Amino acid sequence: MGVPVGKRRESSVEFENAYFRVHDDAVKLSYNYFGAKDGYRETNLAYIESVKTEVFTTIFAIGREIRIANSIFPTCRIEREERRVSQDRAIGLCFDLLTKYQLAMKTLKASDNKYVEEIKNIRHLINCLKSWRTSDNTRFKDFG
Repeated sequence: MGVPVGKRRESSVEFENAYFRVHDDAVKLSYNYFGAKDGYRETNLAYIESVKTEVFTTIFAIGREIRIANSIFPTCRIEREERRVSQDRAIGLCFDLLTKYQLAMKTLKASDNKYVEEIKNIRHLINCLKSWRTSDNTRFKDFG
């Protein structure tokens, strides 16, 4: 008998898909100059390039922290804490990415509707990371 839908955990494939969606969204936004209108696009090219660099640095850092945390299978309290720190950093970096998108929207006078899907995907990744962290709390509770 299968597991009821409400009791199922997020699969690792869905977890990775969430991260890759966030990356793909950033690529799409950067190709579209982060939704800048034509008048703001030309006058803010240096800013757009700076935001692009910062966004991708953050996204690559999120991926790095996810991989580090996922590579640690705790056998003691210290390893569990290291895994938890990487999970926490990945979550913090996701919030940093949200802030960068908000600043870009404000500066480039982009429509609020331009980032709806991207923000939804980042929120989904944050929720995946939090669920992963919560499941670790129960899986590795013996380590304190």
